[in-house]
Order: sequence, then C-alpha cells, then structure tokens
Amino acid sequence: MRLRKKYITITALLLANFVLITSEGVSFALENALAKATETSGLETGRLFRDMRIIEVPRIAPPVEISLLDLHEKQVTLADFKGKIVFLNFWTTWCPECRIEMPLMEKLHKRFQGEDFAMVAVNLREPATRVKDFFDKHKLTFTALLDSKGKISSRFGIRAVPTTFILDKEGGIIGKVFGSREWDSQKSFALFEHLISFHP
Repeated sequence: MRLRKKYITITALLLANFVLITSEGVSFALENALAKATETSGLETGRLFRDMRIIEVPRIAPPVEISLLDLHEKQVTLADFKGKIVFLNFWTTWCPECRIEMPLMEKLHKRFQGEDFAMVAVNLREPATRVKDFFDKHKLTFTALLDSKGKISSRFGIRAVPTTFILDKEGGIIGKVFGSREWDSQKSFALFEHLISFHP
C-alpha cells in the first residue's frame, strides 16, 4: 500500500510539473504573440501615416488641456473624448485650404460616426456667428470649438492653418499634419480604421 501511495505521489508531482511547464509555455507563447502583434501594429501605423504624409511623433501629452465653448455654448474638454481616436484640427473660415478641407473632414467624420472616433475643429479668433454660418452653409456636423482669444492655439504652437493633430485613445498626440489632406480618400479611411481597431 505504501509503495502504491509513493507511486501515486510521484505521478502527481510529475503531472503538476508538466502542467506548470505547459502553462508557463502557453503564457510565454501568448506574451510573445502579443508583443509581435503590437510590433506589427506599430509598423502598420507608421506605413499608413506615411501614406497620408502625416508626421508620426513619439507619443506625447498635449501641451495644454483644451477647455473651450462649442457652438451651443457648452464647455468641451479633450477628456470628454477619452477612449476615442481624436482628429484635432485648427482652422479659420478665411483660410482657402481650410475651406477645401472641411467638407472632406465631414466625409471622414460620417464614415466613422458611432465608432471610437471624434472629430474636433478648433476655430482661431473668429466670432461664433461666423463659425456657425460656415458650418450651416457646408452642412458640417462634427464638433466645433471656439478659441476666441487664441490661447489654446498658441500653446499648441500653431503658426499656420490648417494644422491637425491625431490623438490616441488616452489623449496622447501621435501624429501631426501641416496643411490639408484628402481626408475622404481610401488611404485616410484605412488609417483611421486601423487606429480605431488596434491603437490603445
């Protein structure tokens, strides 16, 4: 009986070690697969940024927390969009490139409406009535904020419009664009679909 118990104990120990080794192997394999997936996702992000001529930057916090009024006189902050990829655009109604770009931005906004994506356009130093008239005329439905004193744009270092920042779901800046882009293109859709699906 003692001999049998001894064999049972040895067998149990061997099985326990096997399970431990196997579980560690599975855990290592999962960690390795996750690391490779993250690396692949990062490489894909870089490629898609280059396709759209977006400057990819090491993730940094915005230079200042945005807290501005929208066209409905509601206070809006960047924190309101946490958990979403944010398209943050600085613009004016008199800027020729902005006037061309805005309808293209609306198409991008409509394409990802209802998903983890937010489009925010910060107007520089113009009256709310002028911005509202522009939005109504061009049937724009994304969020417009009013930087009436230019403090926010100054802290972001805006020297020309349009300038756009791409923010990740935690609110960190990951991309920057000087000038307009074809935001309604398939390359643009592919980029934001990737960011929404894979970027933290």
